[in-house]
Amino acid sequence: MGGDATVNGPPRQHRLAEQHVGALCSGGGDVDTIAQLLAVERSWRLLQLRALLDIVGPDHDTGPLPPVGDAWDLLIEAERHDPAKVDDLLLHPQVGVWAGYTLRLLRGTAPSRAPFWVDLGYLHSLAAAAALCAGIDFRMIVPVRDGFVVLPTLGAVAVPEAERWDSTEMHGSAGHGAVGTPAGEVRVGGDGWQTMPSVRVQADGHTLVVRLDCLDPYRNLRAPTPPRALSEPELGHWRGLLTQAWELLVKTSPALALPMTRGLFSVVPQPPTERFRTMSASAGDAFGCMIMSEPRDATELAVTMVHEFQHIKLGALLHLAPLHTGEPARRLYAPWRDDPRPLGGLLQGVYAFAGITEFWRSASHRATDGAGTLAHFEFARWRRQVRTVLALLAQMPQLTEVGRRLVAGLTATADRWQTDSVPDQPLAAAHDAVADHRARWRLHHLRPPAEVVTAFTKCWNAGADRPDLTAVAPALEADPSAQGLDARAVLELWRLTDSAGFERLRADTAPIGTRVTGAAPADLALVAGDRETARRGYLHELSTDSDRPGAWAGLGLILADTRPGPAADALRDRPELVRAVHRAVRMCGGAADPVQLAAWIGSR
Repeated sequence: MGGDATVNGPPRQHRLAEQHVGALCSGGGDVDTIAQLLAVERSWRLLQLRALLDIVGPDHDTGPLPPVGDAWDLLIEAERHDPAKVDDLLLHPQVGVWAGYTLRLLRGTAPSRAPFWVDLGYLHSLAAAAALCAGIDFRMIVPVRDGFVVLPTLGAVAVPEAERWDSTEMHGSAGHGAVGTPAGEVRVGGDGWQTMPSVRVQADGHTLVVRLDCLDPYRNLRAPTPPRALSEPELGHWRGLLTQAWELLVKTSPALALPMTRGLFSVVPQPPTERFRTMSASAGDAFGCMIMSEPRDATELAVTMVHEFQHIKLGALLHLAPLHTGEPARRLYAPWRDDPRPLGGLLQGVYAFAGITEFWRSASHRATDGAGTLAHFEFARWRRQVRTVLALLAQMPQLTEVGRRLVAGLTATADRWQTDSVPDQPLAAAHDAVADHRARWRLHHLRPPAEVVTAFTKCWNAGADRPDLTAVAPALEADPSAQGLDARAVLELWRLTDSAGFERLRADTAPIGTRVTGAAPADLALVAGDRETARRGYLHELSTDSDRPGAWAGLGLILADTRPGPAADALRDRPELVRAVHRAVRMCGGAADPVQLAAWIGSR
């Protein structure tokens, strides 16, 4: 194809201007930066297609579809007639997902429910969509997948009585097209056609246009998914939330919002998840696409948009240069996740949460009353977490030169946050949420050496002083059942944004674990400020067979606030050792008051 990075010629080497590199490494980037990244993505997409064509070859079995060369020729002809429209189509995020997925199929690293020609046939559908957009005459046999013909960006039509994996013919002329079905032809855009819904929203003269992609089989970023059209109420709800979220973003954080006008193309709606725990994702192959669960309000949506657009920017940068080579000896603590993370995942996470912190910082400067308290809490929480992770990353020898520059740039951004004042109450709540998550993570995933636990247990049972052992780092053993490690922060969000709902949770604590995963009644009491009830609740839990990480972490928070000293220090710095010794003492038939044991362990 034509342009500055042809499929049949040598690829162009892209270079970002210095100001764009500096902006991206600090967590930012303006509309011009996004335009530069889009040029990179176009070349990346063409390289994906070149790789696909090289592997498939002209004689590859395409089932009932025409040879791949026919689809490719049609795509080239469409580009000759209207390069801009075909470029836009090639940059459709799901084209990248399809190309990456199909390459993995060819290399045997991805499974598929469908015959290979069905996945390969997305190229035929792409060529047909390009021909329609360019207004040229064509005929093309396209795949029917899960009973639907889907044309990228344009929509879908159900094909009744078709096999699950089937084919049908379509044709077009002068921008009008039709798809053959057993009941007769269906005109693209006419009766029976499901148009890809879109949303156009404006705020302060800035316009955002995105597709609500519920139809493309590759919209879920991994395995293909059948279309599921949004109902009118669902569509209206999403449009309303996007309108409000865009207004909030432009008003609060224009530097974060405006680049989205150039680089955000589609949102993939998903069912709602647990409150304050939005599910969202993006992928390096899908520049401009974010998948997300239905948010509860515009603020939640705005934060999610910032989060995923940060990932989108970093994914494009990674197409130019790696940030690290190799992995550290063990996976790492990520304060926004339940599980230990690889280095690449931690870099992605800190980049995303740098954007989130910047959003909450801007919001805290503008919001008042309850919204202001929420913004201060979230800003203080993520400011601390991001800064902690950046300090860890700065020590990683696996970082490349670009990776080190990214960490340095984000650190400079984080340093500027430190002078912002936060009121005492949300600041204290944020610090508690940070400490709680870290302690829970350690309790789930770190295991002290067996010989250390044995030595401490023997000394405790003998009534002796704690052993003076050389510090030995605990081993990382990822706990696959770990979930809800941010329970304290989630309960705080309930309290700050829905006081009536929070009181209803307190009035009937029995189902709390199903409403807020990882939470228990004592956690509710602690967030409500009732430390004595919380203390009794945690001690009761620990007097039974419960070893719930949240009980140990919560007890540590109470001690840090009411009885600072060795016990609080031990539950902050080595909670996994305290729990392991407590468990070993009980298994030996002994008894150990959790607070006394923690004080004994933390006495040196």
